Amino acid sequence: MASPTLVDSDVTDGIATITLARPDKLNAVNLELLSALRDALVDLPEDAVDGLVLTGAGDVTCAGMDRDIVADPAYGETYADEIGELTGEIYEFLTSRPYPTAVGARGALIGIGFILSLRCDFLVAGEETTLAMPEVQFGIAASHSIPYLEAIVGSRVAKEIVLTGEAVSPERARALGLLNRVVPSEDVEAETRELVGDIADHDSAVVQELKGELTDPA
Repeated sequence: MASPTLVDSDVTDGIATITLARPDKLNAVNLELLSALRDALVDLPEDAVDGLVLTGAGDVTCAGMDRDIVADPAYGETYADEIGELTGEIYEFLTSRPYPTAVGARGALIGIGFILSLRCDFLVAGEETTLAMPEVQFGIAASHSIPYLEAIVGSRVAKEIVLTGEAVSPERARALGLLNRVVPSEDVEAETRELVGDIADHDSAVVQELKGELTDPA
């Protein structure tokens, strides 16, 4: 029996859409999905891509890291190194793109899903979408995400988000600058593609230059 596809990839009109495809688990990320996401990103044909959209199948874009992983008392010994290696490659890919990148979120964008959005240029979310970084509640320090979060919301709010692990509503996230647009859930992917596509229509060298001038927290 063939293994299920954990990540779907499509390039249409120059816009690549990468979709987490584990909807029965709310697109919770395990090692297999993380590896598939890395592969889908690095395998994108560079000469055919002018923009990138990350999203998830079903009603929840990403429920975070699989609880079987984050709740494992031996997380550090069993998972941390491999997760760190895979996420490092993914984050480097996203932050180095010369073209616009965005996450389109519905339902919830938790943990690693939220962190992925910090590495992208834009975040569009549905009206019922919850954002959170609950790693601290599992004894995990997602310290690599702090400079990116702090650059957007400032030190005090970043401390609140990472030290409490509590959820942020889309309305507050928009006010804090975490979100670019809040739209009806059914319109998320179309709005995200439109935002990325409008930017991709500009001169690619100018877009790349302007992105290079914007502050990279790293």
